[in-house]
Amino acid sequence: MNNIFWNDKFLQSPNLYGEHPNEFVKSNIASIVPGKILFPGEGEGRNALYASSLGWRVTAIDQSEIGKKHCLQKADKLGLKIDYYVCDALVYMLEPESFDVVALVYFHLPEEILAEVYSKFEKALKVAGTLIIEGFGKNQLQYQSGGPKNLDMLYELSSLKSIFKNLKWEIEFDGIIQLNEGIGHVGEAHVIRLVGKKIKL
Repeated sequence: MNNIFWNDKFLQSPNLYGEHPNEFVKSNIASIVPGKILFPGEGEGRNALYASSLGWRVTAIDQSEIGKKHCLQKADKLGLKIDYYVCDALVYMLEPESFDVVALVYFHLPEEILAEVYSKFEKALKVAGTLIIEGFGKNQLQYQSGGPKNLDMLYELSSLKSIFKNLKWEIEFDGIIQLNEGIGHVGEAHVIRLVGKKIKL
């Protein structure tokens, strides 16, 4: 899945994953004093726009120029500011200890680069900062509600947790939920959810 794939997706189906934020992200940032938040793989910006409306200083990254265009058009209409970078997460440079929250929302990557990229995000998180993850689990191949069709790109709870060396997990979930996120995520889904605090450098 490259920028051509996602550009075509967002051109053919604007608001592919809806205009409302992911419910898990929404519920977990509600009690945090707004600071700096990073949304990798942010697409058309539904989570970034919501966070910005709450006063967060938002950085979004994605491969899709069309996703960025749609996001910033909405931000302009709403009077919101989002720093949005079109780039490859593998090579994008992140300043260590620079974000209060990193939210990985259905940000699935090939198995061979997952640990390297996710470790970069951990390093970019401040000590006592919060990591939020929601993504599809291995059993998602049994459902038709979205997600990669490659088993290796789907999450397994213990192996996902093992990537992050300095997190104390506060929420762990591995199960079935009902998704209602645009036309891209609809119906029963197997998801993995994690929330953790960074405990050291």
